[in-house]
Order: sequence, then C-alpha cells, then structure tokens
Amino acid sequence: MLIIYILISLFISWIWIDYFRLIDVFEKEKITQVIITFCLGCLSVLIVLGVSELIDITYKWELSGNYFNDFFYSWFKIGLVEEIAKIIPLLIAIKLFKSSINEPIDYIAFACVAALGFAGVENVLYYYHHGVEIITGRAILCAVGHMSDTAILAYGVLRVHYLKKNKFEIILFLLLASFVHGFYDFWLISEKFEGFGWIITILFFLITISVFATIINNCLNNSPFFDYKKIVNSELISKKLLIYYGVLFIIQLILIGYLFDVKRVILFFLQSLNYTAFIIVITCLRLSRMKLIQNRWNPIKIEFPFYYIPPYFIKIKGDSFNETIINKFYNEDVEIHPLSYRNTFLDDVFPGYIENKIFLANDDTYYHLKLYNNEEKSTFKHYLLKPKTNGMKLVDKEHPIAALLEVDNNVHINDIEQSYFDEFEFVEWVFLKY
Repeated sequence: MLIIYILISLFISWIWIDYFRLIDVFEKEKITQVIITFCLGCLSVLIVLGVSELIDITYKWELSGNYFNDFFYSWFKIGLVEEIAKIIPLLIAIKLFKSSINEPIDYIAFACVAALGFAGVENVLYYYHHGVEIITGRAILCAVGHMSDTAILAYGVLRVHYLKKNKFEIILFLLLASFVHGFYDFWLISEKFEGFGWIITILFFLITISVFATIINNCLNNSPFFDYKKIVNSELISKKLLIYYGVLFIIQLILIGYLFDVKRVILFFLQSLNYTAFIIVITCLRLSRMKLIQNRWNPIKIEFPFYYIPPYFIKIKGDSFNETIINKFYNEDVEIHPLSYRNTFLDDVFPGYIENKIFLANDDTYYHLKLYNNEEKSTFKHYLLKPKTNGMKLVDKEHPIAALLEVDNNVHINDIEQSYFDEFEFVEWVFLKY
C-alpha cells in the first residue's frame, strides 16, 4: 500500500500545482523549476525531524494537557519549526531561479509548491499509519492548510521586496504564520478538546481560505506584466479542482471497498457528505474567484469565505462572473446588437470599441464603450457596459449580453469611478459580436 499512498499523495500535490499554473496568467514558470522546488519541500521534512530531535535532547518539551503548555507547544515546536523549514525551499528557489521569480505571485506559488512537498511526505506517513479513510480529508485540510500558512510568511517576504517594508516584517509574518499553524493544530491534538476541537479547527480553516484568496488576488493585481486582456478563468479552475477531488474521492471509495466491504463504503460516503464535501466545494470555489484590479492591494480580512442567507442558503464570496466571456472584446472593435428589436433605442447594429475596463463603487466591473454613430466611425458617444451575470448570459452560447448604460459625455470617463449603477441611465440590453 505504501506505493499507492505515495502516488495518491503526488496526485494531491499535482491538483494544487496545476491550480497555480492556471491562475498564473501573466507569466508562467518552467515546470522543471516547480519540480525542483517541490523536491526541496519534500526534503524540508528532514529539517523538522532534526530540529525536533534537538529540542527533545536539550529540553524535553511534550504535550501535558495544560492549556498554555500545549498551545505554545503547537505554536512554536510545531508551527514555528515547520514554517521555517517550509520557507527555506522558497529562499533557495529565489537564488536558483532569480530571473524567473519576477512577480509577486511567484513568491506565493513557489512557497506553496514547497509546502505541498512537505505536506506530501506528511500525508504518506499519515496514510500509512491511519489508513485510507483519511485520504480526502487530509487532501483538502492538510494540503491547503500548509499552503495557506506558508503563503502568509511568503507574503511578508514579498512585501519587503515589492512594497519596501521594513525587513522586521518578515519576523512578524513568520510569527503570524506559525501562530496560524499552531492554532489550527492545537484544537486537534489537545486532549482537553477531544470530540469537539475539530469544529473550531474547521471554522478556523475556512477563515484562512479567505486570507489565502486575498493574498493570491493581491499578488496577481500587482504583477509587472499585468494585462486586462488576461483573465483568471474562474469557471474552468473551479470545475477542474472539483473534478480532481471527485476522482480522488472515487479512488478512496474503491480502496475502502477493496480493504473492507461495501457496507463500509456506504457508511464512509454518507459521513463524507457531512463536512468533507462541504469544505472541498467552498475551498475550490473561493480560491478560483479572483477580481483583477491593477495595482490594488486589498486589505486582509478575518472573515468566512461565504455569506449565510437564511434559512438554509450560503453564497460563496468573490466574483463568480467568468470575465473571460466578455474580456476577449477588451481593446477590440465590436458590433453592438440590441437584444430585442421591440422598442429598441438602437434599432440597428452599431460599431463600437471597448476602450477601457472600469471599476465603480463596490468594485463592480464595467466596460467603457465608444459607440459610433455611423459606419465611418467619424463620431461617437460614451457608454458603459455592465456584463449580465445571472440568468441567460449569452446569445447563441457565445455572444455576451450586457446592460448598455448612458454616460454624461460632458464628464470625463475617469471621473465616474466612485459612482454606483443607479447613477447611470439604463438604455437597453445588448449583446456583443466581433
């Protein structure tokens, strides 16, 4: 079974390596560099083993059941030691691949790849000692948990590099990353909270997902290669992640059936629907939703990755609209067609040009449209296009529908950025063609 556990662990790592290759839309890194960093992450486990043994030799520090002892044990002996070990491969990668690590997302991606290497080795050990029934749970909690913790530390490193912050910040972010790591572990390993500590851990994990998503989004926003024509395809990414985890879950069910019996498979399947599937869906959806706004550093917020809508509904945070639908028209000549020829203002097809992308109040996405009055394009008026984000969004499955909003042509287009939707006059629904 050891070989199977190794292969499963590698597959889990690939899920998130592929994720970073999908979101790194501006300048992708060489897969060989990624593999080297992953291997360094695997070796970083040896650092943890060595340092832990040294601590045990010099000072016998163990879990005792005392709240303070166990918490600081989790923070420093587990969290601090592991986060230092996981950041070393990033520092080595920065030296080895200096010309390639040239945008903020590279710091996070390479740090997370190293964390996946560490988590991969850890997963194999856990699977070998505890069996196949923990595969999917650790595939989401362990893999993403290690990535998000290390991303916090890497965020401190890139802030020093890109925002010219005091180097002391790295120490603060190291303590923060190790605290987050230790806080997560504390509720699981302390005997005082056996039976319900995992609930706090899961809730805390969901908060770290929001932090992780914001860090990734900020890094993409501040790439020196930023281009509004390049968009994170949220629909593709979330679908791919969910398929990966679906395949992993099927493999796990097959192994449980092989090692035990069908009754055990059915029981495990029903138990997984309680929280494992819930966590996987929320994580995959939230981490796929990026709103790219050039040079924007969004504040890190302590929040859950979803809204609760009473009585039984939740909504995942982040922009669910797949901007690739309309972004292909950015800086392009287009034809503006009325969606309906009944009571239409346009009453015909007009040429236009998508000149800019604008974010109004609440960061709602709009497109600045120059709508020409004739085929010669001698005169034009300014309009805004607001992509339709619910219901029918496409005509003939390819032409995006948008609300055409009239703009005061005496006002400069850049002066409307703090406005709201209802400050513009709705003209009609239109759809776009090349």
